[in-house]
Amino acid sequence: MGLREHKAVASSGDQAIRFLVALIGPTHFAFPAQWVCGIMTSVEAGSEGPVLWAHFSYEWTDLSGRLTIGLAATTAEARVVLYGNEQRSRAFVVHGVLGLVDAERTQVHPLPPQFRGGERDRLLGFLVEPGYVALIINPFWVLELPSRKEVLDTFQVSEPRSGRDEFMLRLSSTDREGTVSVSSSCVT
Repeated sequence: MGLREHKAVASSGDQAIRFLVALIGPTHFAFPAQWVCGIMTSVEAGSEGPVLWAHFSYEWTDLSGRLTIGLAATTAEARVVLYGNEQRSRAFVVHGVLGLVDAERTQVHPLPPQFRGGERDRLLGFLVEPGYVALIINPFWVLELPSRKEVLDTFQVSEPRSGRDEFMLRLSSTDREGTVSVSSSCVT
């Protein structure tokens, strides 16, 4: 399974942020892509202990449980996302990977005021794309690290990237292989 799409924005001078958009249950989530270190099938990840990949260990986290989203039936589209930075890494299941989206800051909307509780720790805002709305997840919350102010500033790039300057990771599946562009700034 390859990514279904990579959507770059036309740069108007604003700084862009690259997101990996994935499904957890029926909900679309956008993860800042600079900390995506890999995507693999459940079979490749295994079910015992941490996920070992490229000489790094990724502890499992039940992201759908932490988000209080009911478990969806596992399908062939389910993937394990390896997510991390220089401090911590996690592996979690998503029910589908839609693709990479480069979004300018003006396309990132804050949460509405009725979101007042713990969801403000978990979510940073949302993106509106044709066909879906993706909630932007707080990457520090995913990794169970202390959050900081202006989280998305950590992930801004000066302009949308072509993907040529980034590492290419293989996405395996039973029927074909694809590639995923991710930044070189994940776990070192």
